[in-house]
Amino acid sequence: MKKWFVWICLGFIFVLQGCSSEYEEPIYEDDNQTVVLADESTPERKIIYQVDLNANVSELDDAIALIKSFMNDDEWFDQEIIHDHSANFVIRIKSDRLDTFIDQLTSEFSVESYQMIATDISLGYQDKTNQIVAIDAQIERLIELYDQASLTDMIMINEQLSHLETERRQLQGELNVFDSLADYSEVNLTLYQSVVQTESPFINRLGRAFSSGWNGLVDFVQGFILLIATMLPFLVVMGSIAGMVILYIKKRNKKLDLLKQKQQ
Repeated sequence: MKKWFVWICLGFIFVLQGCSSEYEEPIYEDDNQTVVLADESTPERKIIYQVDLNANVSELDDAIALIKSFMNDDEWFDQEIIHDHSANFVIRIKSDRLDTFIDQLTSEFSVESYQMIATDISLGYQDKTNQIVAIDAQIERLIELYDQASLTDMIMINEQLSHLETERRQLQGELNVFDSLADYSEVNLTLYQSVVQTESPFINRLGRAFSSGWNGLVDFVQGFILLIATMLPFLVVMGSIAGMVILYIKKRNKKLDLLKQKQQ
């Protein structure tokens, strides 16, 4: 009797195990699913370069024309600020041509200062790539489950698909920005037209300071003359009114003096 009871219990346990093995939890409820990610041991190298360069030139217009001749058709200016004796540019140069472009600048102009900053974004780029791979795997599995899902499950799957596709677009947009910044380096170039061109940076700065001071004095005088010209009509009107008031006061005082003399 005891043997039969043991065999019945064992049979019941086997039946329970068989039922549990047939049950598969839907992927849209499983947050710990395993996906195949990109190889993290050798991430693709992504480096952003930024160059700051200040240089002295003898003729500003000629220097600007020369810089444009150094650039390819697929390179461009992000910013151009040009004054009478100085200019500032933010230039986008293909990263694989950056050294060549800098060599051209340093060979043609008198460089006052130079700085290059390299920022490695490889790990961040690889992390976002892995996230996209994981999202693609989830989307593929949800699409497989959709055809056999109930109406309630279809609604849940659609919601998760919409969320995953939005997240994927955002990640892909960030990767596109990374690609653009890595493919095209940023060159901040400032040019100063110096009165005196020598090999000494101090003499160049001194000449530029004198030129800037003289230009400032000229601008001040011109501004002062323009201010006077602007205020001249008001000064004429106010002067006329003041003259009429003075004449009126003088006439009135004369009349008062005559009245006092008659009374005496």
